Amino acid sequence: MRSRLVLLGLLASTLLVAACSSGGEGGRSVSILQKADGCTPASVDVKAGEKLQFVVTNEGAKVYEIEGIEGTELEEVLIPEGKTRKVGYTAPGESGVYKLKCYTPGGASTIIEVRVSGEAEDSDGDQPSASEAPEAEQTADAAVVVELEEFTVTPDRRSVEGGNIRFEAKNASERMVHELAVLRVRDDGSLENRGEIEDLNPGSSGSITLDLESGRYRLACLIVPGQADSTVDHYQEGMWTEFTVE
Repeated sequence: MRSRLVLLGLLASTLLVAACSSGGEGGRSVSILQKADGCTPASVDVKAGEKLQFVVTNEGAKVYEIEGIEGTELEEVLIPEGKTRKVGYTAPGESGVYKLKCYTPGGASTIIEVRVSGEAEDSDGDQPSASEAPEAEQTADAAVVVELEEFTVTPDRRSVEGGNIRFEAKNASERMVHELAVLRVRDDGSLENRGEIEDLNPGSSGSITLDLESGRYRLACLIVPGQADSTVDHYQEGMWTEFTVE
């Protein structure tokens, strides 16, 4: 009887470990390696509707991020130094090239192309519902209006008190897509992305409300070569400014 209980206990422990170690949506495993000079591979070939599990390993000395851009459905995921994260992804039901942005804010960046071929039998089965209502935006304690243009970021104020801060960004450019990222400057000088308004077309606006604690921040555009038809890194062109939360 005792040996049977031990066996059942070991089986339960094994199942628990397996459940805790799984992540994302499962499917074929695809490794993504993040180093100081960027990410590999540069492209991934998949079938339409195929389920993948990106196993993202950060071997660099700074926090890396990976996210879908230009309509690719992959929410932003942060990978701390020396850590691995598993990210589930279901390829779109139609063939085409979809983009992932793998980067460290203000530093190395890589556009990973997800090359989808064929057509899924049921392209609607695993895709996000367009009818889902957006989450209500938090009530703001203060608002900051930010103008974006080549290659400047101009807020109407340089500091606010900590709390829920609403950033309202306008792209004043006549020809270029910009975005607004709110970056916290960590004690070691590296940057942590606390939230962003992505892909603002010329003349368009957007807003985001973030709960920010006191500290040093930077307001920046993180568009990189290969994103939104850009041939330059907007941050490296000087498109950022200091900001303080008191």
